[in-house]
Amino acid sequence: MIFRSVYVFVLLFLFLITGCQAASQEDDFSTADKSEIVQLTLERALLEQEIPDYGLLTAEGNGLILSSENIEDVELGAVPGFDLVLLSAEEIQAKADAEGDFLYLFFNPFEEESSDRVNVSFGSQWAVAEDSTSGYLSGGGLQMVYERRPEGWVGEVVAAWIS
Repeated sequence: MIFRSVYVFVLLFLFLITGCQAASQEDDFSTADKSEIVQLTLERALLEQEIPDYGLLTAEGNGLILSSENIEDVELGAVPGFDLVLLSAEEIQAKADAEGDFLYLFFNPFEEESSDRVNVSFGSQWAVAEDSTSGYLSGGGLQMVYERRPEGWVGEVVAAWIS
């Protein structure tokens, strides 16, 4: 009888540990989570025009360059009214060298406080051609904190900056 009780206890213990590990793996910050946060940030910055110097970004139309750095693994969705072109740092520099200076969008590395709370820094800065003689005091960005809630990821702007 004691052997049977110990056996049942061990089985329950193993079941609980396995279940907790599976639940924690499901709750990890995933590529899908990162893709959703990138999409939410782009929509807020562009559709709601919350990014500093929004007018400069769209002065020459709605075609915008987005750096792929720090978001290489995300699935980028459409942002209505904007044509986003994803380029690497090298491609951005080559474009500036060939066509002239321009503003582009970027994400800094995501800072995961936990699987349910992530700090995101997003902004715009100038790609400057190697032969450019211009200096720029424009561009800027947003610092946001996203929290996972039952309805999905919810972000709050905690800081904004302008160059």
